[in-house]
Amino acid sequence: MIRKIKFDSYPEPLSAVCLGCGRLGGDYDEERSFALLDRYYAMGGRFLDTANCYGRWTGSGLNESERCIGRWLKARQVTDMVVTSKCCHYAFDAHDKSRVDRESAMADLEDSRRALGLDTIPIYLTHRDNPSVDIRVIVDFLAEMVRSGKVLRFGLSNYKADRVRGALDYLGDDWRELMVGVSNEWSLHEECLAADAGGELEGHDGMVRTGLALRALHREKNLPLFAFSSTAGGYYAKIQNRLRTGDGVKIGKSDAQVLRKLNALSEKTGAAPVPISLAYLLRAGIPAVPISAVSSEKQLEDFETVSAWEDDLSDLSPLAGI
Repeated sequence: MIRKIKFDSYPEPLSAVCLGCGRLGGDYDEERSFALLDRYYAMGGRFLDTANCYGRWTGSGLNESERCIGRWLKARQVTDMVVTSKCCHYAFDAHDKSRVDRESAMADLEDSRRALGLDTIPIYLTHRDNPSVDIRVIVDFLAEMVRSGKVLRFGLSNYKADRVRGALDYLGDDWRELMVGVSNEWSLHEECLAADAGGELEGHDGMVRTGLALRALHREKNLPLFAFSSTAGGYYAKIQNRLRTGDGVKIGKSDAQVLRKLNALSEKTGAAPVPISLAYLLRAGIPAVPISAVSSEKQLEDFETVSAWEDDLSDLSPLAGI
């Protein structure tokens, strides 16, 4: 079973591995989507990650992931699932036009509530930042969602350390009554890339990666990190296969060192390198939950391995000495 973790900024324990639902209902049909949700739930999983923009890239142009989850919640009569969703993503046909504003946020919120069939969304995040907007303005409309009872806790997704710190400073000592945490990109592979780049790594397409400054902030504030792209697309399995076949693939210095450590742990424990790299995010000394998307029910089995891991894995980090 998937264990749970208690954070000070959320009123109930959260599943140690969150199921990423970006492809449900759109890229995956309803039968396949429901099967994944059913299996995750049967394993004790009670934490889903979706967004108002997920599925809008499909032919319907609608928020297919939220709609699928809403149908599943209703069909299965599930009332104990913590659903995270997100607002303010740019339109896919207007990448250069920010939607980080109160009007867009409130419109997305109402759309998300209807699609999910929830009066109160447990966790609702801004999906992108607009650094030209005062962080206090963003915090104000997110806090309004919580005070209205339509959201239990808000959060920030793809926000850099200075912007997150600004939000926390503005909220003051009682920030946990309104804000739950931050969702940024974080994986062991990306730590290796950051280490080889001197400690920080620029994001892409408005996404923010977790480097030294964010790591320090999460530790300082005991701020939960909901880590997306947590396995880097299964990087260590793919790179190992290519190395095994002599594909001539290049691997960075830090990744090569980490892969050797992962293989040693794999030989010792019987777990595969990718689940160990995911377990690292839970055992690295940062308050965190990895978000992991899967394409099959079999892949969900790794969640139990990750959840059950007890040993400290912080020495896997290539950033420790920087």
